[in-house]
This record gives sequence, C-alpha cells and structure tokens, in this order.
Amino acid sequence: MTTVAFLGYGDIAERTSVLLQFAGVTQMRGMCRTPENKSNPAHIELIAGDAGNAPDLERLIDADVDVVVITLTPNRSKEDSYFSGYVLPCRLLQHQLQSQGLNPRIIYVSSTGVYDQREGEWIDETSPAEPRDHYGKMLLQAEQVISSAADHVSVLRCSGIYGPNRTRLAEMLIAGEATITPAWTNRIHADDVAGFISYLIQHPEQQQPLFLVSDDEPLRQEDAYGRLAERLGVDLSTYPRSDEIGRRGSKRISNRLLRASGYQLQHPTYTPR
Repeated sequence: MTTVAFLGYGDIAERTSVLLQFAGVTQMRGMCRTPENKSNPAHIELIAGDAGNAPDLERLIDADVDVVVITLTPNRSKEDSYFSGYVLPCRLLQHQLQSQGLNPRIIYVSSTGVYDQREGEWIDETSPAEPRDHYGKMLLQAEQVISSAADHVSVLRCSGIYGPNRTRLAEMLIAGEATITPAWTNRIHADDVAGFISYLIQHPEQQQPLFLVSDDEPLRQEDAYGRLAERLGVDLSTYPRSDEIGRRGSKRISNRLLRASGYQLQHPTYTPR
C-alpha cells in the first residue's frame, strides 16, 4: 500500500489528495502551518508544522512514506521569504533523508519562473534555466538541492496556475491596474497540476527528472487578458500598453514530455470561468 506525505498542504496538495482518495490511496498525511483552517478532511491526517523546522519534517516523513509531494510557498514571516520558504526546507529534507537512510519518491512542484528567456523562445526540458532575479535563483537552488535528496525525484516546473480562488489577475483587470505588453504567457489549470501529480504517483514508470507543466496553447498576454476580460465584462481597449517586457519575460512553454507520459489534460487551453 502506497503512503503519500504532502509537505505543504495547500490548494494543489488538497486537490491531489482528493484524486488519490478516489484512486484508492488510503494512507496520506499532510503538513501545513494551520490545519485548523482546513475543512478537516477525513481521508488525510493533517499535521501542524513548518517546512523550515527539522523536527516537524521528521514527524511528517518516516520510513513508512513511499512518496513525498512538495508544494512550498514563500515564508512571508521571514526577511528572505524565498530562501526560507523554498531552499531551507529542501536542505533540511535532504539532510533528514540522507542521515536516516530514507529514499522515498519525490515530486517537487516548482515554476517556469526559473527561465528568463524574453524573446518568445520555445522552452522545453532541455532549455537552459538561467534566472536573473532573486526569486528565480532561489527556486532553481531549491530544485538543485531536492534533486539530490533521493534516487527518484521529479521536478514539475509549472506555468501560471489558474482556477478557483486564484483571483489576482481578475482583481488587476477590474481595478484597471494591468498593462498590456507583447509578451508570450503560459497557463495551467490547478486541476491539471493536481491531476498530473496524481498520475505520476499512480504511474511511477512515467516519472522523469523534469517536466514542464503547461497547457497546449501559449498565448500573447493580450489574448490571455482578453479571454478573462470578456468573462468579467471588462473593456481592454482602455488599458495602457507598453513594449517593455516585464519581470516574467516572454517565452512559450512546450508540454511535449507531459503529453508523452500519457497524461490527458482536462483544460488543454486557457478558458477562464
């Protein structure tokens, strides 16, 4: 019987745990800072803890755990939120696993923010990740640490995740705070991030060191904004425009390896609801 531990039990982990429950996985545990704020799901044991605290990690992950799913977030309570939220937990987990002789499969959720390409280049798993900003550098450092923590590690670099309760872009459009640029953007629905994690857990033979997790259709920023603006009843023609590419760059993400794994996207194109 497979035992799955979720380090960081947020939206993606919760969606994944529900899918695994339907698939018959009954041994699951998850750690987050405030389990009392969750809906108290009966199918998973929730543990209060901090990913940056070694004793908490030891309570979550022991010799019974077969798969560790890691979905970290910045630790806003610390001065360097990306180091303490991503790099430090990965270092602590790496040390724990190696010192205790544990070797679970690991699925680590990262971001395409590690790519700094700015000319609309196509990006796949062979493309160089050379981030310039601190955010990207910390994400890449965490990936490098966790990739050496066990024999079978998959890093999932996700493009912009959208779905229920992810309202930042809608809030920007409604407030008139968005600027339209010629940049290429990429999206993936939260259901597909969770779906792909669940798929890899159930199909370990498909696990690869790196996957780019994105849908089938990179979009110009204006096209992506336009689909959401239509849904919101907002007129994009009134928004400011700039030829300057922002911090996220301009790139087109190929999901070739994801599709080759046999996973079927539930949301192959960006369709905000």
